Amino acid sequence: MRAGLRYHPFSIIIAVFLCACRQSSSTPRGPSAQGQAAMQSIESSINSGVLGFAGAGAPFSDPEGVVGECIWIFDAANRTQVAQGDCAEATPGKFRVPLRPGHYVVRGPGGNRSIEVKAGRWVKVESVASLPMAP
Repeated sequence: MRAGLRYHPFSIIIAVFLCACRQSSSTPRGPSAQGQAAMQSIESSINSGVLGFAGAGAPFSDPEGVVGECIWIFDAANRTQVAQGDCAEATPGKFRVPLRPGHYVVRGPGGNRSIEVKAGRWVKVESVASLPMAP
């Protein structure tokens, strides 16, 4: 192993799991360019949404957070992706996605979860995949 790189025992398993989770998405490329532009223009004026942690872990250990695209927000019917959350390398697993008030489905490593976002409120979501214990 090269100096300066840390080995995380579940990193490969997390990456494989997230790839499988992402491939199950009905819109694997995320919001359209037009949708992304609209999201960016309204993000600064929205004071509500979803925040939390996305990762994976084995029983009796702290979960490891993911880096990069880590959570996907779909409409209430769970058909159309309306936003996505990114987890920074400096804060693995932590995300914050501004959303207008309404009903959504959050897809992440821990599965799907329906949420209701109210004006001026943030919904906390912890999406952690449970990995089997190593022998």
